[in-house]
Amino acid sequence: MRHGPLIEGLGGDEDKAKEMKEICKLITWLDGYANLSCVDPLKIERAMKLCGDDVQGIWDRIKDDIYSIGKLPTESERVVRLARIISISRMFFLGFALLSVASFLLASQIAPKLFSNMEFGLLALAVVAAVFNVNVVVYVYSSRKLSRAVNEFFEESRDKAKPQRGRAKDAAQAMINKLASRIRFNGAEPSGYRFTLLNPNYTSVRVTKEGGIYTAMVNPGTR
Repeated sequence: MRHGPLIEGLGGDEDKAKEMKEICKLITWLDGYANLSCVDPLKIERAMKLCGDDVQGIWDRIKDDIYSIGKLPTESERVVRLARIISISRMFFLGFALLSVASFLLASQIAPKLFSNMEFGLLALAVVAAVFNVNVVVYVYSSRKLSRAVNEFFEESRDKAKPQRGRAKDAAQAMINKLASRIRFNGAEPSGYRFTLLNPNYTSVRVTKEGGIYTAMVNPGTR
């Protein structure tokens, strides 16, 4: 299951605060990869570019590992099949909407009397609604199955991706250290820069809320 970043940047120089907020996101996302809960790698890459050359260096070291973990589900035929169904369903939404509008416009020109008939209009509307709802059901059902399939495949791949996961965890720790250093340098309040973790087993971290997903902040005085 994906977990999103929880960030509460407060005060200080706007640019520095923004950078520290991005680091909070990166900690959450990298911890997610270490625990096989993945966001789009491009999000990580874009956030890294906003945080300075020292942070970009971390990305250069783990980029291949992140993309390798993210691509793992493509090895599953079941995942690929469900993803294809969802992709077709998405395209169908747009295509069917355009076709329906074009059909109504064409009918209004070719057979205006038929088009103005209330019974015909209701029948056409019912057909459009039925087809649309069937596609919605297919999309929702397939999306749920895909989510379960990805989670199951990741669970089966934990040992296979162990080296990459370890390096993702090391990168998350490096980002925690970077955040602690910036908080000390800027004299910022640590509680203003919280993030979420699936695994709280990091140094220089204080957990403020426990559960399936932990809320934490750095403890900059420990280094």
